[in-house]
Amino acid sequence: MRLTVYTDYSLRVLMFLSLRWSGGELSTIDQIAQAYGISRNHLTKVVHDFSRHGLIESQRGRSGGIRLARAPQEISVGQVVRLAEEDFALVECHEPGGGHCAIAPACQLQRVLGQAMQAFLAELDKISLHEAVAHPARAQTALGITPIFVAPRRR
Repeated sequence: MRLTVYTDYSLRVLMFLSLRWSGGELSTIDQIAQAYGISRNHLTKVVHDFSRHGLIESQRGRSGGIRLARAPQEISVGQVVRLAEEDFALVECHEPGGGHCAIAPACQLQRVLGQAMQAFLAELDKISLHEAVAHPARAQTALGITPIFVAPRRR
C-alpha cells in the first residue's frame, strides 16, 4: 500500500502548522511551500479541503494566514489520512460492487486485507500531530520556523 502525494502533502501542512501552534502564529501557504520545496498550487488545495473539514482555520487579508483550528494533540494522523485518502480498496474485490473475481465466494483474502487495513488505521489513530514530530526544535530549524517553546512530550 502507498499513500497518495495528496496525503503526504496534507500531513506535511498539518505538521508544519502544529509546529507553530503554541505561538498562535499564522502561516502562509507560500511559507509552507518554500519550507518543503513543493508546489504552492498543491498546498492550496490541501488547505482549502482541510479548512472545509474544520482542521485548518484561515484569516483573510493583508496580515492573514492559516493555523490549526484545534490543538495538534487533538488531531490524529489516522483522522488526517482518512480525510485525505479517497480510496482504501487494496484489491479489486474491496471496491464498491466487489469487482469481478471468480473465486470471491471462496476467498478469505478480502477479509484478511480488510482487517489489515483496519489495523493500519488503528495504529495511525494512536499518534497525534503533536506526537508525530519526535524533535520539534530540529523540525522547526529544518523548516525555517523560528523556534518557539514547545511543551515537553508526555510518555
